[in-house]
Parts: sequence; C-alpha cells; structure tokens
Amino acid sequence: MNMHAPQQQQQVVSKLIDSKEVFICDNFVDNDTMKRVHEQINGLVYTRTLVSRPEMPLSGCVAHIQSPLLEEEPFYAQLHQLGFSLFPGERFRHERTYVNHGVYGDVLFPHNDCAKDEKHITVLYYANLGWHSDWGGETIFYRAGHEAELAITPRPGRIVVFRGALLHRGGAPSRICFETRLTISCKLHAI
Repeated sequence: MNMHAPQQQQQVVSKLIDSKEVFICDNFVDNDTMKRVHEQINGLVYTRTLVSRPEMPLSGCVAHIQSPLLEEEPFYAQLHQLGFSLFPGERFRHERTYVNHGVYGDVLFPHNDCAKDEKHITVLYYANLGWHSDWGGETIFYRAGHEAELAITPRPGRIVVFRGALLHRGGAPSRICFETRLTISCKLHAI
C-alpha cells in the first residue's frame, strides 16, 4: 500500500513550542486509504468515556482500535512508522490507538498526553473525508502560561506528530457543523 498521495508532494512543517516538536504532515495518505480507514472507524462502537484531564467531566466519545484491526490494517503501522521517523535516534513502543469522536456541544479541555518531563509522542490523524473552515475543530497547542501558540486545521488526511507533554486541546465542531470530527490518536511511549 502506498501511504502518500501520488499527485501531491509530501510536506512536513516543523514547529517548536516551549522547545517541544510539532510536525504537521500533509499528503502522506492516499484517497483510497483515507476512504477505507474512514469506513472502518465509522463502524466502531463509541462510548462517552473520554476525559481530557482526571479532574474534569466527560468530554467526548471514544472507540479503541484493538486486535485484530490494529494488526490487519497496515495504515496503523504506517502511522507509527511516521512517528518513529520524525524522532530519529529515539525509541518508542506502541501504547494505544483510539478514535476521538467530537460533535457540536462537546467540551474538550486543554491537557497533556504525558508528564512534562516525558518524551512520549502522539501521532494524530484527521480522519474526516471533508472539512470546511467554518466548522472549527482546530487543534490548539499552548505555550507556558496557557497561551495559545498554534492552531492546526483538521484538514482531511493531515497527520500531526508531537511531544505528548505539550499542552493541547482538540476543538469541538461549530454550531453549523453537522459532521462528527474524527481523529485517530496513536500514543507512542518513549523507551
């Protein structure tokens, strides 16, 4: 399977926030893979169990991607490999992979995916097949002091790889959006 789109050149934009890396990766996923993965995750069972931070209320729905799908679908191994390749010289193991399912009215809170001194990474894939800028849903990254530093549009097929220690928040869709915002999150644990 070819992970990148054949007509467009792969693009990686690198950003630093408080000395932690964020990579915005476009044109790595071909249309057939996007459609296949979208169909697969639409068939999952979602439960309202997502908690951004332990002290906060439930904030959204989630479905875990587990065996056999995790091993049988090559896309997930390719997401992991992309994460590994952007941090050469470091080693990671797969921790978990799941889908966030956000709709208008969900409240998502700023959070860290790991402790501030840990080097774990998150590979985030925007799984919608279409998205309009009026629908919101941007992922916001914060610098020290909870100041918003970077907003990333949930462009279909986009992959964002970042240090889990960075404070960030997924954005809920706006009132005019009748789509579910779907993101696949792969957590890779530094070893």
